[in-house]
Amino acid sequence: MQQVDGKGLLCPQPLILTRRALKASQPGETLRIECDNQTAFQNIMTFLKDQSLAPTGTETGGIFQIEVVKEKQGIGEEAATFGVNPGICSSAYVVVVSSDKMGEGDPQLGAILMKGFLNALHEQPVLPTHLIFYNAGVKLTTGDSGVIASLRDLDADGVEILVCGTCLDFYDLKKQLGVGTISNMFTLTEIMAKTGHIVKP
Repeated sequence: MQQVDGKGLLCPQPLILTRRALKASQPGETLRIECDNQTAFQNIMTFLKDQSLAPTGTETGGIFQIEVVKEKQGIGEEAATFGVNPGICSSAYVVVVSSDKMGEGDPQLGAILMKGFLNALHEQPVLPTHLIFYNAGVKLTTGDSGVIASLRDLDADGVEILVCGTCLDFYDLKKQLGVGTISNMFTLTEIMAKTGHIVKP
C-alpha cells in the first residue's frame, strides 16, 4: 500500500502527490491519501474518477481519507495530460512571470495562486522552453520563496530559467538568487519575440 500525506498542503500539491503515487504504483496496489483541505479532497476524488477508478472517501475530525486501487497498468501515465488533448500542447511555449502574485484582488490569495501555478507547472506533459522572470516576479527565484524546489526541478529537466538582472538590482536581491541565470532585457525580448506561444499567469 502506498501512503500519500497531503495534510497541511494547499491545492494542487495533494493532487500532484496523488498523481505521482498513482503513476509509480503497481496494478492491484492500494493507495491511501490523506489531506485536510476539502477542495483538495474534491479535486483528488474527481481526478481519480476521471481515470476510471473507484475511490472511496471519508472524513473524520477534519481529515479526509481516500482509498483507491490501481486496477491496471497504464493508469497514471495518461493521467499526466489531465484530460488535455495532446495536440493542443504540441507547440513550444515560454512562461513569463512579471509578479510574485497571480491575478488581481487579494494579495495573499494572489501569492498562493502563483505558487500553486509554478508548483504545478513541472507536472505538465509538455514543459516550457523558458521561464522568464522580471519585475516583482524575480522574488520567486530567490531565497525560500516556496517554489524554489519546483523551479530547480524544471531547470534540471531542461527548462531555461532567465532572471532580469536589472530587476534583481532594483530589489537588491542579486545575492539571494537561488535558481536561474541572470539575463538582460534584450535577450528576454528576443526570446519572447521568437517563441510561438507565451503563457503569462
